[in-house]
Amino acid sequence: MPKISISAGPIRITIRASVSVRGNAHPGRRRTRRRSVATVLAVLAGLGAAAVALALLVSFAVGSGHGGNAAGTGGGAFSPAVVRTRRPPTGYTVTFRYRDPSATSVQLEGEWFFSSPARTSPSSSQGLLPSQWKPGDFPIGSPNNTSPVGDGWPVVSMTEDRASGVWSYTIPLPSGDFNYGFLLNCPSAIGRNSFATNCPERSDPSNPPWNERNGVTVGTVEPTSQVYVPSDPAFRTGNDDWQAPTSPRGALADVSYPPDLGSPEPSGYNRLAIYTPPGYDRHRATPYPTLYLGIDQNEVDWSTRDDAANILDNLIDKHEIKPLVAVMTAFDFDCQGDDAGAFAQNLSGQVLPYAQSRYDVSREPSQRAFLGASCGGGAAAAMLVNDPSTFGYMGVISAIPDAVVSGAQARAIKHVGVMVGGGKQDPLHYLAAQEVSDLHHAGVKFTADFINGGDSWYVWRILLRDFLTRVAFKPTGG
Repeated sequence: MPKISISAGPIRITIRASVSVRGNAHPGRRRTRRRSVATVLAVLAGLGAAAVALALLVSFAVGSGHGGNAAGTGGGAFSPAVVRTRRPPTGYTVTFRYRDPSATSVQLEGEWFFSSPARTSPSSSQGLLPSQWKPGDFPIGSPNNTSPVGDGWPVVSMTEDRASGVWSYTIPLPSGDFNYGFLLNCPSAIGRNSFATNCPERSDPSNPPWNERNGVTVGTVEPTSQVYVPSDPAFRTGNDDWQAPTSPRGALADVSYPPDLGSPEPSGYNRLAIYTPPGYDRHRATPYPTLYLGIDQNEVDWSTRDDAANILDNLIDKHEIKPLVAVMTAFDFDCQGDDAGAFAQNLSGQVLPYAQSRYDVSREPSQRAFLGASCGGGAAAAMLVNDPSTFGYMGVISAIPDAVVSGAQARAIKHVGVMVGGGKQDPLHYLAAQEVSDLHHAGVKFTADFINGGDSWYVWRILLRDFLTRVAFKPTGG
């Protein structure tokens, strides 16, 4: 079904219905450095008092133990089925299913083009399908470039069982967390780069995002779902169990904070996704350290597409990091001009005070860390240079830096733990390399972390783990 977005005061909810459609920037593309389709919101008049009353019944914040994105744990009868086959190429298959007897066609889009390091560059990739995967291959879009039709992922037709109206498609996948979504009645989207079409992707109703319950969304509508695939060592798929759902689990809440009317922050972007760790104690004597996450997208992307909540659960459970609170921001900004400054202004003036007034988190910079990706990485680089006193630890990943570090700034940064990283095959990797060179020549100590991959969530999951286990809340020596 289409989705209606309804507002009542500060509350924004979305309901699956057949009355009105809320358009989304195609989730096959991140709305980042390669911006393509702007979000369209259309609400028909005449929703009536009943809809407004329903909106008022929805909590200002939605809490959750976060979505069960391991296959078969999405809670629905048709959630993905992961089967250990013990057969090549990966030892596992995943069957995706979507029930809609009225659909004329259903397509599946997923982040599973692959390429080998030896045959991948910042301007090209192999575009291997899952059946062609070999040990050492990694997920990356195809083509791998900065054109309006770059960063594409495969789109395939699903097969309908006419008796049940269930559409299905089965593929092998290596270990890891994968984003996927469905396209209904869009036969022209077959192939790759479906974001260039007018077919909006939608999440799996049997495995919905954590902020959607019974067709009602609090906060931003997330048009993708996630599935985790275990590792079969016999096929050398690696072990990404640090991305898997585990127990005990922390909680997620989607909240709205007061907007800064004097800020260029776009309307509707004053939302946060808040992660609290298992056993969170709001009256704990020692306040929790806080991780702030930034990207030029919505507040739920870090906790859905990046799998942040599951990653944090695992790292805490394995005692690789201490329990912490994570604040995931939303800001619709570009990589150039004053947008990075506007983000920093909103972060320090609105977001930090909100989090510190409602959660038991430390007010000390040494207990605050910020990790930014893509344009959020550019904002992190700008904050590092212009205001190094707010955060004790700064992660700058897949960034477009636009500031040169002076001697005085380098001295001010000495007390900050810094990590700079990204994908080696990111089309804009040379800009991250420039950031590394600038910091090195300015005498700034930092950790460099570049891995095989592009400008993608696959890379950012790994770098989130690395930032937390190698840099954040560790002695800086400054």
